[in-house]
Amino acid sequence: ESYCRSAWNAVDGFLVLLSLVDILVSLASTSEKNIMGMLKVLRLLRTMRPLRVIKQAPKLKLALFKGKFFYCLGQDTINITNKSECLSANYRWVQKVYNFDNLPQALMSLFVMYSKDGWVNIMYDGLDAVGVEQQPITNYNEWMLIFFITFMIISFFLLDMFIGVMVETFHQCRQAQALQK
Repeated sequence: ESYCRSAWNAVDGFLVLLSLVDILVSLASTSEKNIMGMLKVLRLLRTMRPLRVIKQAPKLKLALFKGKFFYCLGQDTINITNKSECLSANYRWVQKVYNFDNLPQALMSLFVMYSKDGWVNIMYDGLDAVGVEQQPITNYNEWMLIFFITFMIISFFLLDMFIGVMVETFHQCRQAQALQK
């Protein structure tokens, strides 16, 4: 149970040492160009620190919709309620194209939602999701609207900020070019 045996603590210790070295070099250096400036990029590793919470709270590892984006594909699925009934009726148990069963697939689904193309279908699939190996029921969990609407509002703000930074940078570059002429 020593401090250095935990990988997260080792990363934290490395960042602290890196920061101390950077401070000492910047105090000793009088030049504008600092050799250690490149190491400041490694401070971005601090953004991984919130992932430590996942280690301490194992329930956070469970995905919100993991295993819930399946449905029964067949002729008459009105009375089908789960996977075993679907398979016993000789129907197919099919996974939705966009789902949250693994990290790459979840990231793809969130990207589709973020791009505003097809996010409504993913939202409806989330609203209909009942449980693992359960047939979807229309508007079963309307509280999931909070998740989807919040995600979309945040993505609008992030996209607007990104576009704003790009436009401002472009404007500054044009002003700099105009001054050089």
